[in-house]
Amino acid sequence: MDEEIPLYVQRNGQELRWKMTVEGDGPWRLRLESSDGVEATATGDNVFEALRAMRPGLTSKGVAVCCHGARVDVRPSGLSASHGAWMVYVLRLWRPPTVRDLVPTFGYCPAELTGSPEEQDAYWEKHLKSRKNWFNFINPVWWIYLLTASWGRPKRLGLRHTSRRHSDTPTPLDDTS
Repeated sequence: MDEEIPLYVQRNGQELRWKMTVEGDGPWRLRLESSDGVEATATGDNVFEALRAMRPGLTSKGVAVCCHGARVDVRPSGLSASHGAWMVYVLRLWRPPTVRDLVPTFGYCPAELTGSPEEQDAYWEKHLKSRKNWFNFINPVWWIYLLTASWGRPKRLGLRHTSRRHSDTPTPLDDTS
């Protein structure tokens, strides 16, 4: 499977749109290309791990990747990782992750929220430690959130949605006469 994904990066304080090519079906191979040519390549068991392997080389060139996979507070679930890690969970220290916390790995994210793989590992350890806190089991707010978090619709990812029922333009009808 080969797929080209537009990916935003920050270089010298300026956001640029580059092209990420994803090749394979495990191990996954990523190739990041700018208008000047290939900037970096990496291989991993899933796209999240390949992106983590790619980022230190980009940081040394002064390039920051602006996508959810580079955020400090994200991690794929085991199931997601086994299927390529195309989606990651945004982790919060005070509550368990739910479906509403899923974001695309290569979706746009401001550079201020991104960090190094080491910062991701440190946040992951902090998250695991907070999950073992005994207070979570007696905190009623935590239980209410856990039990009601899946109600409703998932977050929209900045896509504009218009229903055909509420559209101002009439839909053409098939006139067979």
